[in-house]
Amino acid sequence: MEVKATEEQAAARDAFTAGHDLALVAGAGTGKTSTLVMMGAASRRRGLYIAFNKPIAQEARARFGTNVHCRTSHSLAYREVGSRFQARMETTRHMPLWRTAQLLNLDRDLAVGGRRLKATTLAHLVMEMVKRFCYSTDEQLSAGHMNTVNGLDDAGRQYVAQGLLPRARRAWDDICSETGTLPFTHDHYLKMWALTRPRLRADFILLDEAQDTNPVLEEIFLAQQAQRVCVGDPSQQIYEWRHAKDIMSGFPGRRLELTQSFRFGPPIADVANHWLRAATSTMQLTGHAAEPSELTTIDVPDAVLCRGNADALAEVLRFLDRKVPVALVGGGKPLLSIAKAAIDLQSGRRTSHHDLALFSSWGEVQEYAEQDSAAADLKSIVDMVDAYGPRQIIRTVQQMSDEEQARVVVSTVHKAKGREWNRVRIGPGFTPPDDARDVRPDLARLVYVAVTRARTQLDTVGINRLRTRSTTATAHTTPDGIPVARLPLTGQLKYPRSPMSLFMARHLPHPERVVASYIQHIQGLPHPVQPLNERRPDFAALGHTVDYRLRLKLGSDPGSAAQAGVDIIGSGLPIEGAPSTAVRANLHLIGNSVLGRLRAHLADTTHRLDDDELTRLCFVTSFFEAVYRNGTFPRKRNLLNLVDEHTTAKALTGAVPAYVLEDIDEQMKLAETPFAPLRSLPAHQRVCGPTFTGSTDMKADADFITGGFLIDCKAMTRPHRLGREEVQQLAGYLLLDYDDHYGIRDIGFYLARQGSLIRWSVPDFLTTLGARTTLPHLRAALRKHLRGAAQ
Repeated sequence: MEVKATEEQAAARDAFTAGHDLALVAGAGTGKTSTLVMMGAASRRRGLYIAFNKPIAQEARARFGTNVHCRTSHSLAYREVGSRFQARMETTRHMPLWRTAQLLNLDRDLAVGGRRLKATTLAHLVMEMVKRFCYSTDEQLSAGHMNTVNGLDDAGRQYVAQGLLPRARRAWDDICSETGTLPFTHDHYLKMWALTRPRLRADFILLDEAQDTNPVLEEIFLAQQAQRVCVGDPSQQIYEWRHAKDIMSGFPGRRLELTQSFRFGPPIADVANHWLRAATSTMQLTGHAAEPSELTTIDVPDAVLCRGNADALAEVLRFLDRKVPVALVGGGKPLLSIAKAAIDLQSGRRTSHHDLALFSSWGEVQEYAEQDSAAADLKSIVDMVDAYGPRQIIRTVQQMSDEEQARVVVSTVHKAKGREWNRVRIGPGFTPPDDARDVRPDLARLVYVAVTRARTQLDTVGINRLRTRSTTATAHTTPDGIPVARLPLTGQLKYPRSPMSLFMARHLPHPERVVASYIQHIQGLPHPVQPLNERRPDFAALGHTVDYRLRLKLGSDPGSAAQAGVDIIGSGLPIEGAPSTAVRANLHLIGNSVLGRLRAHLADTTHRLDDDELTRLCFVTSFFEAVYRNGTFPRKRNLLNLVDEHTTAKALTGAVPAYVLEDIDEQMKLAETPFAPLRSLPAHQRVCGPTFTGSTDMKADADFITGGFLIDCKAMTRPHRLGREEVQQLAGYLLLDYDDHYGIRDIGFYLARQGSLIRWSVPDFLTTLGARTTLPHLRAALRKHLRGAAQ
């Protein structure tokens, strides 16, 4: 029987049949699959539906018409690449780690500080590096693909990553060879297929669960020439820790919403909307379920949803004590392996469990979990073992039922994703130790997923003490209650109801067309350069550093924001996280010394600094500007934290990591050709960090204007992710030059990691955006709009 479309579904179907690329934001239970089926039925063209997993794809085949093929990304890759490796996948599936270590020529332990990594642990780390590489869009393995190693500090992890990188690269070469011997998995052939830059055989492509798409699939999807529809719910993105990315927010397509949920009624919808607000979403769900819903206390629910494994185990124990048959979603095998590892360590024996392999006793594990702020996941394991004891955990797992025989199902929210039950209780673990702390958006997304698993009854006992931000926030304010009209240009573009966003929607309504043009420009460009031997490059600081180096090339210093950061540190103004007064005073001296040396370099052409010294000075400068931009003094990943009251500027610049010098050197070499004609322009035509007449109405400063060419510099490792906000930011700069002071005639992006300038003429840029009037009229209209909004 044909399902009657709601107004929202009909609008999505009609936009699809009109040929638009779409980002369809579908709230929990709003019939996204039905909507996609309607789209497929409305077209006679060849369609491809890409499902999140195999069961979803199989279910979809029964619902879509014959013109739409329903596949997973792995099945597409298997047909093209993976089938050649089927026999190898079967023969290596259960290869023991000791054999993998042998094949990798890892025959001895590695000493790191006072700890030793077994050869099998090293083999596991190498294969995990390859796995993370397969999830990424990178074309080369890097030290950044190594997982965190419990028991090592950052320096130790960097040492291990650099040492294992050559082996990981050799492992990938073996995996790609049809005569290779290392274990071969489905992720391997998916990556091999992605590296061929495939073209999918379809006229339109429907990507489901787009908020949890692996980067490797995202890049394939965005590169297609077919009509594209991505559907999902960004507020259900809870797998970022597993490398999944939300591609919907920046997708260059028309954004539509499905907000009528058929899973639950108004009471549960109200709870969901509360958590959507806390997650900074503007979506507003309405409940339209056939059966009534209610908020109530549930003694024995169909499902209990918890935040973590320790909380889930406690719930299982409570039901077992009451003789209620209970199951744990995903089974108890991970808990068993942790418990057995704990027994070994408590008995003075080492364990092969990968999270605990570096420790020689349980006491070492407890001490490390307590002291290292990066060990939050490990601490939850320690707390669970200490609370119940490993033998009690084993007994509990042995008493659990299978789901088919259970009266109650207990699950973490992550494992409950995509499922639903009639009667749901929200279990413990969501309230942080400090009850007064406001809920972060990532936790709010987790709670939103939890409460929307219920159909008829919801018990919110586990989240009743959670505190969300209590402000008078509206569509015209941020979650902090700040009016969006007071935000700078980049801040306003994040809020649909801000003055600038409203103006863009009305006067320049099609940023997706510029993004599509941009995507065409970057096809075939070389892969972006990036640090390969550094496990955790500071990409934000690197981006500022290359920007400063390019400014110096054009004859300008780093700009007023850097000096403002130095001045703020030297002032008596309070700064969150700032060091002592004496250290701040020394930082002020160092900052002025660093900026003074850069200015002297520009002024004295006979005593120029070499490239490495310029990079060191610019990298340090980036942290001073960050203080001004962010209003805080971060305690992590902040080079300025190395400073005490006696540190010299020379000592601080000498602490700049070697990878920074190498990376910036590569980017500057790429810039030689595209920036050569810009450097030859007269000085007055080389403007760095320009502000505009309209900057008094809205804070905004651009990167470069050279000979009437407005350039926004992007040092992105994933340039295909440039989207709506970046295009509108560029348009905002253009329009804020109310009186045409800079004579902007061309506009575009410079991709610093690819050495590529992408340029549009201003008329072409505005026409592509959908402008229906001239640039002077647009500028006049924006000035009137912004000043009216400020009143």
